[in-house]
Amino acid sequence: MSTISKKPWRRRLGFTLAIAILAAWICYVAVFVYRLNYGGGEVLTPEVQQLASQELQEEWFTIYQHGNRTGYSHTEIRPRSEGYALTEELFLRLDFLGDIQDLFTRVQAKLEPDFSLKSFTFRLQAGPIYYNLSGGIKDGSLLLVSQMAGQERSQQLPLSHPIYLGSGMKSFIAQQRLREGNTYRLALFDPSTLSQTMVPLRVEAKETIQIGSRNLEAYRVVLEFHGVKLRTWVSPYGEVLKEEGFLGLTMVRSDRKDALAGFAEATAAELVREAAVVPDRTIARPRLLRSLRLQLTGITGEGWDLAGGRQQLSEGELLIVREVLPQISSVQIPLSTAEMARDLQSSLLIQSDEPILKEQAAAIVGEEKDALRAVELISSWVYHNLEKRPTLSIPNALGVYKMRAGDCNEHSVLFAALARSVGIPTRITVGLLYTKGRFYYHAWNEVYVGEWVAVDSLLNQVPADPTHVRLITGELDRQVLLVRALGRLGIKVIDYE
Repeated sequence: MSTISKKPWRRRLGFTLAIAILAAWICYVAVFVYRLNYGGGEVLTPEVQQLASQELQEEWFTIYQHGNRTGYSHTEIRPRSEGYALTEELFLRLDFLGDIQDLFTRVQAKLEPDFSLKSFTFRLQAGPIYYNLSGGIKDGSLLLVSQMAGQERSQQLPLSHPIYLGSGMKSFIAQQRLREGNTYRLALFDPSTLSQTMVPLRVEAKETIQIGSRNLEAYRVVLEFHGVKLRTWVSPYGEVLKEEGFLGLTMVRSDRKDALAGFAEATAAELVREAAVVPDRTIARPRLLRSLRLQLTGITGEGWDLAGGRQQLSEGELLIVREVLPQISSVQIPLSTAEMARDLQSSLLIQSDEPILKEQAAAIVGEEKDALRAVELISSWVYHNLEKRPTLSIPNALGVYKMRAGDCNEHSVLFAALARSVGIPTRITVGLLYTKGRFYYHAWNEVYVGEWVAVDSLLNQVPADPTHVRLITGELDRQVLLVRALGRLGIKVIDYE
């Protein structure tokens, strides 16, 4: 049964970056607090007597993109007999190349008297698609339980420090006697990607900012996330006044009436086109190319996967060559070598051990033992059985299989689960794909069939064309690194054939 969308295929592009953007910026993150032992840093420690309050603490923010209202957020902290109850909600209207979706997220948490985390639930919903994650502290570890496609999966993360929610972090900052030059260090945990990373925080300057019709004094506090600066302005009285994120997204302190006003007519924030990279010239017939040579600028730091396999990097020039299938000595499946174990195993989002997915993969492949031919069969099945529909959620293979719809993220996780279940080592790859004069952020796969080959099941390309520019290999905890390219990446087309 085929459910392929009749919309232009450009709208089928994935929105890998959208999740990374929202996860990095919006404050659903929980934070551990570390002492910075060098550079004059100070301890960011909650003082219970200073923070404790017998009254409801409530904040409303209006969200804008380039001055246009696009959503709002609301946070409440209520005193309990032993600690506090936190509720944090956020609404965003998003435009994915003409497809408008409303995003809703909610965090509910129980906090200890010092505001550290006791337990929480996290929900992300966009239309009929949802993702639930809950967690609690037990015996020095954080026990996480995810709910996807009607199934629960658990994961345990060891802790060495208490955990604080993002809202609590803002409370800590607000209660400090801020001075220019103060530095801190935070370890962020993001429930949407299940990833942790160390980030520095610095009080840069005291300045005057405009909120509505008022000019207010505030301290500019900067948190650096993977090389990208996120700015927060805090008044001398401890109020968070404004937060500045990625791609023109800004949160401004308001009240309930103003935050809710006009949301029904809110302008949808455009993330995909805003993040796309426009090269210096167009590329003709991109799907038919054999090779592409680019010059990349703005890619700095470690952690990129630019070189390897079909991509060769030399002195800032990147050569991408389409694999020639007849030249590959395809291996037999299943493969089960220790070297390939990581790319064969089931994970939280790629549930290749699920019986229903294993049965489907076996039915697709049949008696075929040639790895390359099996890849072609699986790619064709995914392409013909998934509706091409923009989706904003946390993609997981089992949920995609049941829903039978999605963009490049959904195609890549389902393809990976089906391929791994029959013994084909498979990776998730994220980067850029060229179409209609722009490089858009995109996700696809790499499979080992005797050598690594790029596969795009959303386009049913085996191998994928050279305008697929790999930047990162891995699941969501790695994909969040894409934020380092935002507004920085430049592309010059040197040659192609």
